[in-house]
Amino acid sequence: MPSATSMTPLTAQRGRSRLVAYDVGAHLATWDVDGEPVIWCSERAVLDGSRPIRGGVPLCFPWFAAGPQGDLSPSHGPVRTTRWSTDPAQGEEVWAWTLTDADVADAPGAEHVPGPFRLRYAVTLLEEDPHPGLRLSLAITNPGTAVLAVEAALHTYLGIGDVERVTVTGLDGADYLDKVTGRRDRQEGLMRIEGETDSVLDSPGDPCVEVHDGRRRLVLTTQGSTQTVVWNPGEEKAATIGDLGAQEWRRFLCVETAATGDRRLEIAPGATHTVECTITVEVQA
Repeated sequence: MPSATSMTPLTAQRGRSRLVAYDVGAHLATWDVDGEPVIWCSERAVLDGSRPIRGGVPLCFPWFAAGPQGDLSPSHGPVRTTRWSTDPAQGEEVWAWTLTDADVADAPGAEHVPGPFRLRYAVTLLEEDPHPGLRLSLAITNPGTAVLAVEAALHTYLGIGDVERVTVTGLDGADYLDKVTGRRDRQEGLMRIEGETDSVLDSPGDPCVEVHDGRRRLVLTTQGSTQTVVWNPGEEKAATIGDLGAQEWRRFLCVETAATGDRRLEIAPGATHTVECTITVEVQA
């Protein structure tokens, strides 16, 4: 893990959007539109490299949480606490980074990396007419001679008004694992957040998920994933998380573009698979 004080923020201002990111973890920490967070970061987030950032868009790879069997560490894999190399931005990209298995060879958990890999991650601001948009794109290349089986997720913290007033649409009919209860179920209709929520929803095709908080509609369209994870710790669990401020659990909802467990990615030798999420902001009248 990087040493304390080793992180320098990258900032960009374009039109109505302001972005902050870090090379460690290729971590997009915030995206504000008209001064309001769309990608949210905790006021207590530790930004000196001594621990992962609470908020923004952590990159989870090559496993999610503690992995398929629940026995891997660090949580969400080693790439989110490793310094990535900058890569020349292409087209409308704001930033791009690259990382390989060699870059994490000395990181905690490196012994569990399933094979050689090359990653390229890019953050792109889209035209603001009619609505501001952001594209996050993680390209995973398998340079090896065997199939690369990996989990991956764009662990996106969305800034919202109040999580208890949010509705989530676009996941009707999806089978899901409720990680709070350990049971499997099927999502019926729109989703509301009632207490601790940790749902891994199977998402055949490329889902379009909408998060409504009464003031804005955040529209997430995805490609290359197999699941959508919806997470919020709720009040009781949030009180045990040291890098969350008082009542901050109300201010975010994680809607994650993911491929985990038996729906993980299997990338053929020499192939590249891209996991992508585009977020569009629509202010409601």
